[in-house]
Amino acid sequence: MGVALHAELGGRPVLGSSRSGFNCSHPPCWTYRPARCRYHRIRRSHRSIRCEQQTSSTSSRVVSLGEALFDCIADQKGKSREEVESWTPYPGGAPANVAAALGKLGLDVSFVSAIGKDDLAKQMLNLLESRNVDLSAVQRNDRPTRDVLVIRDLSGDREFCGFGVAETTEYADCFIQPDELPYDMIKGAAALVTGSLGLAYPTTAAAMRRAIDIAKEGPCQVLVDVNWRPVFWPDQAAAPGIIREYCERADILKLSDEEAELLYGIPRAEALQHADKVLAKATEAQGVLVTAGEGGCSYAFHSGKGSKEVFKGFIPILTVDVVETTGAGDAFLAGFLFGLVNAGGLDGLRQDPAKLKAAVEFATACGAFVTTKPGAIDAQPSQQEAEHLLKTARHA
Repeated sequence: MGVALHAELGGRPVLGSSRSGFNCSHPPCWTYRPARCRYHRIRRSHRSIRCEQQTSSTSSRVVSLGEALFDCIADQKGKSREEVESWTPYPGGAPANVAAALGKLGLDVSFVSAIGKDDLAKQMLNLLESRNVDLSAVQRNDRPTRDVLVIRDLSGDREFCGFGVAETTEYADCFIQPDELPYDMIKGAAALVTGSLGLAYPTTAAAMRRAIDIAKEGPCQVLVDVNWRPVFWPDQAAAPGIIREYCERADILKLSDEEAELLYGIPRAEALQHADKVLAKATEAQGVLVTAGEGGCSYAFHSGKGSKEVFKGFIPILTVDVVETTGAGDAFLAGFLFGLVNAGGLDGLRQDPAKLKAAVEFATACGAFVTTKPGAIDAQPSQQEAEHLLKTARHA
């Protein structure tokens, strides 16, 4: 595929380990690029982000809305889907990973989704509950919890091979009901974060748009994390336009350099070097974060609503001993949200260039930490672990 696909695996195989006997009807395998490392170099003269007591009128809760799924990795390398004998499921899904990471950082976080009533759903809920994620707004239905089939070549590179027990449009996460959204929770939250995969499914897409409508009624800021996985879309040709329109509702937009090229026609190198050009295309956004894996991360934020002044910067790569990179982008996003909340919201963050930079640096440390251990969720850092990495990181 022409754009990066984010590998959002969970921290470990779920209980029950391997599964076999998938009868997936999707004939082609979709080329999968392992998630490029979201880890960045930090200057030693960093600013530490500390949890500060919020005023009584300011919520510190983040609501993460979207899919929870399992990536089922082929146990045998170098085999086609038909030849694979068993698969090991790992918990993930970007919104679920973000929620877990926020819980580990100590923020109040609620997860809004729709999942099944099967064993995978139970394991996912138990995992999120162990991270102190509020699950009161999780909807349950009789459809299966999504399982994504992933084969590996002999070198370990991965390919999506479709889905396990159902068609892409028939999983539980396709049916987040708009009329069951937690209105007061979303309206009063500090931030609502969503991905873009749910836009492929009409019911969940309606819920995502409704959630943004609710957020806009209150002080809640909307952060959209673009996650381009073509295999999720029944109509791939229509997807970029749908995603681009949805991104117009975001206060803050996070996307990769490749996704910036897909959505806005800005060449990858230019998008990374000039995040303000991406901001200019995302006309309603107040800030953008552009990630490029080993290429680093850039950001651009208006200094105030309606202001033409833009604070921007670039954070180059932080050298760490990488074990695997899955879930680093989700930890990055959680780290940025941590800085956003503890600055008192978007206005408190963007009016101070040093505080804005510190939030992005802390985010990159969270992403870097995840790459040093196996698994997206088990490897997520606490606030203290991320701050320690900022102080001790080796530089290229």
